[in-house]
Amino acid sequence: MTMSLVVESTHGLAATLSLHLDEASDETLIAALAGGATWAMDLLYQRYSRTLYSLAYRMVNDRQTAEDLLQEVFLKVWRYATSYAPQLGSVSSWLTSIMRHRAIDYQRNARRHVLKNIPLEESEQDLGGVFPDAWDEVWLSVQISLVRACLMRLPPEQRTVIELAYFEGRTHSEIAKMHRLPLGTVKARMRLGLQHLRRELEKRGIGGLR
Repeated sequence: MTMSLVVESTHGLAATLSLHLDEASDETLIAALAGGATWAMDLLYQRYSRTLYSLAYRMVNDRQTAEDLLQEVFLKVWRYATSYAPQLGSVSSWLTSIMRHRAIDYQRNARRHVLKNIPLEESEQDLGGVFPDAWDEVWLSVQISLVRACLMRLPPEQRTVIELAYFEGRTHSEIAKMHRLPLGTVKARMRLGLQHLRRELEKRGIGGLR
């Protein structure tokens, strides 16, 4: 075999391996991390760093702090990958839970620092609203962002009917009239679009779409 063929064969094998690794499930990556595989961390970071950073930023409202929290979360995942229990939830839920608790710890520490450095008479006032545990609101915001991102992956005709129905409150009949389409076509696009959207969301750990 000539050198060029050897190189071509090696590159082909590397590409095949890379493709298989990219398709590895989240659970497979965590199991690999538990065994000390650094490549699994790279893939996990690619999949979830943007979502986790978005969550952190919405909770702490500071870009540098959100970056720091993101690094802390992935360091914790590296150290405690063996503690992940699939029966308790998906990997994405586990990661967001770690980020949530880490961000809440940061907020509480920040609040204690504020209370320590203000006059006594001010600290006696009700400051409960300064650093609220706004998890539900934050997570809803993250979910909405993910839905919109997933929508952009749908064919335009499917995305349009879903946006009109869910974000503008249009009925199927109104959409059909607006775009001069048969009502059956609108319903078919809606059904296919929601099926595609559900799959995209499930890939990102968001389920329950009806």
